Amino acid sequence: MPDERSDDAYEIIPVTPLKRMEKRLDAIESSSAVPQLQSLINQIIELIRSNQKIVNDVIQANVELRNELAKMPGKIDEMTSLMKNFISLIEAAGKEEMTTPGPELMRPVTDELKKMVEQNQRILETNQSMIDKLDVMGRKMKRGTPVSELLSSYPSVRMKRETRQ
Repeated sequence: MPDERSDDAYEIIPVTPLKRMEKRLDAIESSSAVPQLQSLINQIIELIRSNQKIVNDVIQANVELRNELAKMPGKIDEMTSLMKNFISLIEAAGKEEMTTPGPELMRPVTDELKKMVEQNQRILETNQSMIDKLDVMGRKMKRGTPVSELLSSYPSVRMKRETRQ
């Protein structure tokens, strides 16, 4: 038995399992799985880097969007004041249009209306004289005045003969 007082402790271990583990470790180190594993690790690291870049881009876009949205209330206020000014201009223009136009502006319209009234008066007079003549002619025909006398009274009237079938 070893001396318990000594600092060096010895233990007896079977060597066969150790040698098997060394062989396995050598096989793993020499096999092609290590480069594939290293390639996989490299791909995972690259994926993490690209994901981090995407996250950084999203954060930057979010910051820019917030900055633009912060400018919006001022722009909306400016647009509102412009719209109020525009509406007041439209109202002022509407009030000016509602005032009656002066006599100088209406002169051509009144002149044309006078011409139309005169023309209508002449047509009315002509129609009235025609009615009067037709009335006289109708009375004469009822009294039995010969047609030849009627035609001589109205030289401009031409009669057409009707042919009976």
